[in-house]
Amino acid sequence: MKTISVILPTTATAARLRSLNRAIESVLSQQDVTVDLIVVANGPRCDPEILDSLAKRSDVRLVYAEEGSYPAALRLGRGLVDAPFFAEIDDDDELLPIALATRLHHIALDPTVDVVITNGILRRDGRDTVGIRNIDSCRTDPLRRLMDDMWLVPCAALYRTETVTPDFFERIPPAMEWTYVGTLLSLKKKIVFVDTPTFVYNRDTNDSLSRSKRYLLSAPDAMKRLMELELPTEIRALVRKKHVQSLHAASDLELMEGNVAEAWKWHLRTLIHPYGWRYLTYTRHLVR
Repeated sequence: MKTISVILPTTATAARLRSLNRAIESVLSQQDVTVDLIVVANGPRCDPEILDSLAKRSDVRLVYAEEGSYPAALRLGRGLVDAPFFAEIDDDDELLPIALATRLHHIALDPTVDVVITNGILRRDGRDTVGIRNIDSCRTDPLRRLMDDMWLVPCAALYRTETVTPDFFERIPPAMEWTYVGTLLSLKKKIVFVDTPTFVYNRDTNDSLSRSKRYLLSAPDAMKRLMELELPTEIRALVRKKHVQSLHAASDLELMEGNVAEAWKWHLRTLIHPYGWRYLTYTRHLVR
């Protein structure tokens, strides 16, 4: 059986233990493949007892990074991959039993395929919906679709190690990480989309990093990182519009929290943006 490396970044906190164990079990119970599970525990929040328990397991390869950074954990995990294919899963998501075998089947059919993306289940507010709607449009124009509806969720892909090299993870920003990777892949690699559910992507995690204020305030710089790439003209225009929206969202967030000075800083950055004129009337809220 083919071996697949699976990178699992985690802060290894007590609050995440239940979901972490569920994610680990979903990876180790994969059918028809051999799994090399690389758990990357990162940051000072890691619970020593959880780390000790993971270190004692023979079915897990545990590494610890002092830096509490999701992009850094991804880079570290990618650097440890030595199997011909690899995947990634966050510690609050889960793979269905046939996930990796399904993706492996499709990537093995064509040696020119670099990435296989499968569909899945999006779980939010206690409800399950289709993870990737209208997957046919992803096949037609993956980059344009990525701008409207993120199809590269952490647990959805299988990568060919030889072609999706570590440099794809080298400049990931501290927000919109998978949008950045998905953009790179769309520009440079051959992607196959398979409309088979293989994962559960949980959006109900209370302490999710993507819901934190730090993450939301990092979005404008993430957009700038995207604009450093060689984007088609239409896509660049879309990203610039999303950039100004993220600047305005940061200003609005600070104002709602009563941080008027910080709100003004973000608002001024919004106004000097080429698309910032449409937010000029928002100034009255800050003046009040």
